[in-house]
Order: sequence, then C-alpha cells, then structure tokens
Amino acid sequence: MISLKHKTISGIKWTLAASIVQRIISFGTTVVLARILSPADFGLFALAFVMIDGFGIFKSLGFDSALVRRKDVDIERACNTAFFLIPAMGMILFVILFFFAPIGAKFLNNPQVTNVIRVLAVIFVFSCFAKVPQTLLYRDMKFKFKTLAELGGTIIFSVIALILAFRGVGVWSLVIGYILRIFVQSASEWLYSGWKPKFEFDKKIAWEMFHFGKYILASSIIGFLYGNLDKIVIAKVLNVTMLGYYAIAMNLSSFLSEYFLSKVGMVLYPAYSKIQESADDVKHVMLKGLSYISIIAMPFCFGLFLFAPDVLRLVFGEKWMPATNILRVLAFVGLIRALGGAIWPIFMARGKSKADFQVTLVQSILFFALVVPLGIEYGLLGVGFAMLFSSLVSFLVGIGRIRKILNLSVIKIIDSLKIALLSSFVMLIVVLFLKLSDFIKISNKNLISLIYMGIAFLIYFLVIYLMNKSILRNFKELFSYQG
Repeated sequence: MISLKHKTISGIKWTLAASIVQRIISFGTTVVLARILSPADFGLFALAFVMIDGFGIFKSLGFDSALVRRKDVDIERACNTAFFLIPAMGMILFVILFFFAPIGAKFLNNPQVTNVIRVLAVIFVFSCFAKVPQTLLYRDMKFKFKTLAELGGTIIFSVIALILAFRGVGVWSLVIGYILRIFVQSASEWLYSGWKPKFEFDKKIAWEMFHFGKYILASSIIGFLYGNLDKIVIAKVLNVTMLGYYAIAMNLSSFLSEYFLSKVGMVLYPAYSKIQESADDVKHVMLKGLSYISIIAMPFCFGLFLFAPDVLRLVFGEKWMPATNILRVLAFVGLIRALGGAIWPIFMARGKSKADFQVTLVQSILFFALVVPLGIEYGLLGVGFAMLFSSLVSFLVGIGRIRKILNLSVIKIIDSLKIALLSSFVMLIVVLFLKLSDFIKISNKNLISLIYMGIAFLIYFLVIYLMNKSILRNFKELFSYQG
C-alpha cells in the first residue's frame, strides 16, 4: 500500500510542478493580453466575477468538503447522493443568474457587464456535473490526474484568449477562453476519475453532509463578500479602469499564494484528514508546511514590495504603472494567504468547520467596516489597506485557534518562520541601501532593475544557507523522495 507520506509528497510534487507550468503559461498569456487589451477590459471581466463567484458558492452546498473526510465504508453511497443534488443546483444557478444579470449590472453601475455575466453563467452547468468526480480525485490524492486536467484547461484558455484578442474582440476573448477552460477541465476530471454514478439517494447521508457543510457554506458566503466587496467598492466609488489596475495588482500579488502555495494546502487537507486522530502528527506536518511555504513566499512578497514599479514596467508596460502602490500593499496580503495554506485545512480535517467559519467571520467583519470609508478617502490604497489589516488579524486569530486545537506553542510557530523572515529583511535592507546609494551606474533602467533583482535573489539564498545549511538540502530531498 502506498504510504500517506508518499501520497502527500507525490501530491505536492505534482501540484507544484503542474502549477509552475500552468502559471508560466497563464502569466505569459496575461502579459500578452495586458499589452493588447485595455485596463477597462480586465476590469469588466473582474466585475462579472463578482456575480459569478457570488452564485458559485452555492454550487456544491459544502458537500464536496464533506465527501473528502467521509469514511470509506459508505463513500460510494455518499457520492451518488451528492450527485443527485449538486448538478441540479448548477442548473438552477444558471437560470437564476441569466435572469438576474441586468439587476446585478445595475447594482455594479455597469450595464455592459450584463451579457458577460449571462454567457459566463454556463460554466455552472458542466462544472457541477463534474464536482463529484473532481472531489474523488482530490479525496484519493490522485493529484497527477487533477493537475493534468487543470493544465489542459489552462492551455485551452491561453490559445483561445490570445487568438480572439488578436482578432480584436476585447473582453470576449477572456470570457470565451474561460468557458472553454472550465469545460475541458471538467470533462478531463470526469474521465480521469473513472467514476460512474448510480441511481441511489440516502437521506441520512445527505443530512450528515449538509450538517458538516453548512459551516463551509456559511464561510463561503462570507468569504465571497470579503473577496468581492473590494471590487464592488472600486467599481461604484472609482471606475472600471481602476478595477483593471487592481485586478492586475491582485493577479501579481497572488502569483504564489493562489497558483502554487494554495495547492500545498489542497494536498495537506486530505493528508491531515488521514492523520486527524493524532494531534502530534498534524502539528509536525503543519510546522514543516509553514517552514517550507515561508521560504518561498516571504522573499517573493518582500521582492514584490521592493521592485513593484520595475515589475509592472518590465512585464506589462508603462500603461500599468498606476498600479504600483496598490501592488506593494497587496504583496503582503499574498504572503498572509500563502502562509494560511498550511493552516486552514486543519480546521476541516479535525472537524472544526465552525472554527473556520468564525475566523472567516472576523476577517469579513473587519474588512466590511474598513473598506468603504478607506476606499472613499484613499481610493485603491484604502481598499488595499483594508484587506491587509483584516487578513492579518484573521490570520492571527486562526493561529490562536490552531494553538488550542493542537496544544501548540507560539515559539514553535515563530521558529518555523524565522529563517525566511530574517533572510527577507536582510535582502530588503541591503538592496534598498544599494539602490539609494546609486550603486549601479548605467543608463538602461530596465537592465538596472534586472541586476538588482538578481542581487536580491543571491543575497536571500546566501543568508538562508548561512543560517541553516541543511534547509536547502531538505528541499532537495523533499522533491527527490520516491517513497
């Protein structure tokens, strides 16, 4: 039998490897699209997802999370029960969204978004039919197949979106590309899972899954409001062009947390679930996860803060420079979300979905209280600071709850983060000193930026190596492990 350690490491390797390829493709596509499309096109696409994401939280009713921790003895019956409910919900959501799109567009102060929402709503139909097969791949830690499905969808999006953008169809290049991406991914996940539904429904199991999933669903509702209120405020208080700048800044700041390190959290949830009875084992895996994630995420965050204008100019072009300051703020939001990837799965794996809901509630209440007044007063920066403060507070509250659940000391948490944190500070201070002293004297500012980025990279890993010579070797062993 394949060990849990092997499944976990294999899952991390597959998800990270595929995510790297995905992100390279997606990032390259975004770079090209950002030079063809306008900030308003990106803003319109982001605005449509306020409604798409809002309705999307209901598509699985929390049943997918309930299936992940379901015992093997009745998993087949539970899957068939879930398959009765989730696709039906997808069809209902499509119909409701189609007819409510004009109302949503009016609320968002942009009638142009109506048809974009209506067309995007079709993703609920086929994504809900694939939700149970997708969850089974996840539950059984078959991340190779799950990541291949995601990679196929990413490639389709890139090809279609670029072709259509070059043909001058504007925002519709993003819309059509995204729909085909979800279709290909959903079809592939169904194919890879090998699962076939049966005509079977168990009321008792349905109620049990709903009881577990209700807090997941409640957290998702609050999480949606938290994740989209910033876009709503920007659209209503500022304009869709400002939302485009914000969307690009968020895309960059979440480069690691959303596309790489969140994948580690996805692997850790089923891994935590299988060792949920042993607090010591969960504690050990969590601290290791925090250590590895911080070594990757912290230099990215500090580097993005340091080189925000250089990155925007080099990658997207001069027209995106107004996003500089909001990118610097959101870089730290991305760091907090990345670190949370090692923590949030513990709540669900230990059956503490209520605690997860409470942490999300704290974050959302703070954000709701701050985002409107700060957004009105300080524009994009105000929205960014509201998100940063609420994210930080909720992260600290979540750490406090985890400490009680696992009987974990603060010292051990700090120990898992200190090497990356100290190395990042050294990198920041040294590079700032070199830049302020005008250390490099050449006329090409793009070349200067690249040289300073290279220096920052070398300084960070040199300090890491001097502080703990074994840590880089541990990374190598992690990804060369064969079980």
